[in-house]
Amino acid sequence: MAAPEKSTNTLLAALPKAEYQRLIPHLERVSVKKGDVLHQSDEPAQDVYFLEEGVAALTVSTDVGQKLQLSIVGNESVVGERAIFKDGVFIIRCGMISDGSGYKMPPTIFHKEFDRGGVLHDLVLSRMEARITETAQTALCNQMHEIEQRLSRWLLIFADRLHSEELPAKQEMIADMLGVTRSQISRTAGEFQKAGLIAYSRGQVTITKRAALKERSCECYRVIKTAIEEFTKK
Repeated sequence: MAAPEKSTNTLLAALPKAEYQRLIPHLERVSVKKGDVLHQSDEPAQDVYFLEEGVAALTVSTDVGQKLQLSIVGNESVVGERAIFKDGVFIIRCGMISDGSGYKMPPTIFHKEFDRGGVLHDLVLSRMEARITETAQTALCNQMHEIEQRLSRWLLIFADRLHSEELPAKQEMIADMLGVTRSQISRTAGEFQKAGLIAYSRGQVTITKRAALKERSCECYRVIKTAIEEFTKK
């Protein structure tokens, strides 16, 4: 299925018509499921993805399988921008944390279009800068802030990227993303539910009081949200 005249991926939507038209023949419609791996940590990008729906998580892991989330990506950016680098050591894994859909294209085409130095080039760099800000702030948050603040920040960012207050998020997955134990998540989520901030049932978290949840979060949510909003305007 060919790409439409205008995509709901905000990076593609921001392209001038001529640049977008060059990409259309190379964009292939795809549906992705929660748990699908878009990129492995030890190999170059096989495809570049422009999500229109759904959220992917970028993670790193240890040799024994412990994972930690660096950032998450929705329809505001591109997944697989590592394709602009010809060589390198790839340590980041990208997997879907919700169902989704969008378009994929060959990395060679993406690299060629990026090297033209047009608007795509500038948009990719601005979103990479937002990604760096999010990764740095997430690292600070994981090191300096309490689990209550970290969980609040994560739920809010996930909801922002998914454009929904209903999040497909089992406690095991949240624990993996935050680099904590399931018991820590279970205890803190239970406190949130008792306070009426969230509802939790069958692997789905629903944010019921966003303003109150923001009060439980740290400044990291504001910093990350502002960075994404500012850099996706460019």
